[in-house]
Amino acid sequence: MKPSIKEIAKRLNIAPSTVSRALNDKHDISQSLKDKVNAVAKEIGYKKNSIAARLVNKKSNTIGVFFLSREHINSEENTGFKYVEVILDKIKQKNYDLIIFSVDSDLKDKKKYIDICSERQVEGAIFIGLEDTDENTELLRNIDIPTVILEKRVSGKNISYIGSDNEYGVNSILDHLFELNHKDIAFIKGPDFIECSKDRFMPFYKRMNYLNLYKEKFVKEGNFRLKSGYTAAKELLELDEKPTAIIASSDLMAIGAMKAIEEKGLKIPDDISLVGYDGFDVGAFLSPSLTTVLQDFQAMGEKAVDVLFSMIEEKDEAVNIVFKPKLIERKSTKKIFS
Repeated sequence: MKPSIKEIAKRLNIAPSTVSRALNDKHDISQSLKDKVNAVAKEIGYKKNSIAARLVNKKSNTIGVFFLSREHINSEENTGFKYVEVILDKIKQKNYDLIIFSVDSDLKDKKKYIDICSERQVEGAIFIGLEDTDENTELLRNIDIPTVILEKRVSGKNISYIGSDNEYGVNSILDHLFELNHKDIAFIKGPDFIECSKDRFMPFYKRMNYLNLYKEKFVKEGNFRLKSGYTAAKELLELDEKPTAIIASSDLMAIGAMKAIEEKGLKIPDDISLVGYDGFDVGAFLSPSLTTVLQDFQAMGEKAVDVLFSMIEEKDEAVNIVFKPKLIERKSTKKIFS
């Protein structure tokens, strides 16, 4: 016969309701009694019915993670995966279940994100890769469950924002290149409908323009993928006047640019300096190793979960948290003499 709460209650001579409250770690039960109940439960092999417990407590213990922007970015080229792994581990530690919604499956029917959260009875949601063109963005402002959005600012009573200080990151690159005497600096940006693309390009534009160094022909657009970096760099290297340094707004585009530079018969950094953005591990193993701006995806992903659970469990208000990235100087940049 399957071990039950009644058997534990009989052994300890207490009410079954007291056993239930002890097993659910209620505050009105002493720790010593909780320890006794759990010891007997372990001894007889009792397993708590988590589904029944959730029904009684009217809690789903489920978090929804919306993993977006996958239609135009391959899995191996998507920074969102850096967050997903961290978030998965962190939520499992909280003993919550996780449902991942992605545009190539659950969201094909264009259901409203708020409706999906309601249908699945999720207690909180995390959004990765939300774009300006997403018709759900405005609707999310009225979402009634705790929500954290990574790298996209959406104001709302129940929405927290976790992001990176892209302005600081880009200016740290420019500081570095200016120290190396570079003035003819090109920039490979991302698509304008992605917030971090604009956040990385605008500091470059403003500072270079202020110093009268900005040249429209030195700006090319990619899509964060390898091939787009390769194509953009090829176009830059076909100009009569060539840049002495290229900033790519992702490491993957920088790696693509490396191939274009090599095919042109140029050497990095002797002929041209190159800087990426994101801080992927692969950059350290390239030849030459890639100077880049490191984003701490681990810390940002963990903070997203911590903030979400503070909103769920402690009823804390929504917050905006911005992490400062770090310039990693490697071998792909070099001082020039003119």
